[in-house]
Amino acid sequence: MRSYKSSRSAPLFPGGQPGLTGLTQSAVLSASRLSLQIEPAVEFKAEMMAEDAFILLYQLRDHASHEFWIEGRRTCTPAAPRGSLNIFNLSGEPRALLTSPVDTLFLHIPRAALDDIAEEARSPRLDHLAAPDPWTTFDPIIEQMQPLLLDAIANPDQANTLLHDHLMLALGAHIAHRYGGMRPIVELPRGGLAPWQERRAKELIDASLSTGVSLRDIAEECRLSPAHFSRAFKATVGLSPTAWMQSRRTERAKALLEKAELPTAEIAQMCGFADQSHFTRVFSQYAGCTPVVWRRSRI
Repeated sequence: MRSYKSSRSAPLFPGGQPGLTGLTQSAVLSASRLSLQIEPAVEFKAEMMAEDAFILLYQLRDHASHEFWIEGRRTCTPAAPRGSLNIFNLSGEPRALLTSPVDTLFLHIPRAALDDIAEEARSPRLDHLAAPDPWTTFDPIIEQMQPLLLDAIANPDQANTLLHDHLMLALGAHIAHRYGGMRPIVELPRGGLAPWQERRAKELIDASLSTGVSLRDIAEECRLSPAHFSRAFKATVGLSPTAWMQSRRTERAKALLEKAELPTAEIAQMCGFADQSHFTRVFSQYAGCTPVVWRRSRI
């Protein structure tokens, strides 16, 4: 079975040159440049490790015809003019034998990053990326963005991490849309949270069931004012942040009530309820019966 590298680390690009990175929820998008003055009678083998990822090649100068292998099959590519691009699945182990000068921008997109981008856009998972006209596809968006990418790659010591993350994520979303057919299937609720905000808010609430967390702290993590966050959370989830926390506390209490040795007063404290009376009132509201009755029905 073929072994793939982790999508949480940047790849080793041909020539070993450094790259620019941007983070999705679970993977790393990367960009790098291969610029070589290959002398006559000299050959350069360009190849990358097999993995579940895609590589987009954008030509920064006219690119001569050369030998090319993918999935073990040899072919001879046509000449690719400056500004053209092509996309390959790295699971096919593409490699090239270059015999003339080359200047190419590499964009590396792991499958996990594509999944993150699709989830963020509320789109179905993408099956593939493909250029409509291999070696001769032109993209005005990448043409406009490439000077920023090249500057960041050439000057890593002057990197603005936040700016470059946004740049790489925007580029990834563009590639997913144009070459993967990404289309949202559900509109965001009017005034609702972005998927990452909803995910982060729920994570904070679940991590703070026993101690509680302030609305201000959650809103700050989501980069919203408390009032805006509260409205957006309800528009997205259907419950206010407080009601969502109480429902999660009730679910946690249900799991603990199945352990007969735990007194209900202790469970109330473990789940963040003010006292046993508060526990009983909230639990009855969400479960439809008191904790004692619920426990008897399960044990």
